[in-house]
Amino acid sequence: MNLLLIDDHPMFGVGFVHALTHLRPGIDARAVLHLEQGLELARTWSELDVVLIDYRLAGDDGLAGLRRFGAHHPLVARVLISGQEDQHLQTQARTAGAAGFLGKSLPIADILAALEKIIGGGEHFPSHRPAGTQMHNAAPAAPGPTARQLEVLLLIARGQQNKQIAHELGIAERTVKLHVTALLDALGARNRTHLLVLARESGLV
Repeated sequence: MNLLLIDDHPMFGVGFVHALTHLRPGIDARAVLHLEQGLELARTWSELDVVLIDYRLAGDDGLAGLRRFGAHHPLVARVLISGQEDQHLQTQARTAGAAGFLGKSLPIADILAALEKIIGGGEHFPSHRPAGTQMHNAAPAAPGPTARQLEVLLLIARGQQNKQIAHELGIAERTVKLHVTALLDALGARNRTHLLVLARESGLV
């Protein structure tokens, strides 16, 4: 799988790429901060399978980005990724030419399963899936850190405290605390120090 992420939060890009390649070592995953960088990279990356475009790009609209990318690289599957997860946005993404929508709250394993389905010619729009059905070839929802939690984990590894992480990511400090608690539970850690030990042992940081 050859994957490009366009997201203007550097730490999210680093964490996302690291998590995907850790889970599936054969993946070629790259991240850029701006749409123009992504369009330029795709011109020379003939094996590119799928591009993930963040809904809230600084200076760009993710939905418009889907259309622009499709106009320049119609053979590359396009996916909208966002922390805002609602049916209306998914409908807008589909109308803009996306083959799927991914929420940043999804575990990395579930994101990978959805991407494999999309690359295989399918779609992934969770709110549009009929009740009682599952993704084709997808495993049951897997426990483990989400993409956003891995972003928080990388900032913890850099020595940042909750208030600093909240400022860096543009989220509430209470939300950071919830992510930290979820990370402790996911890795079975006793505290932040133990969390980093376990994260390094597992190759997450």
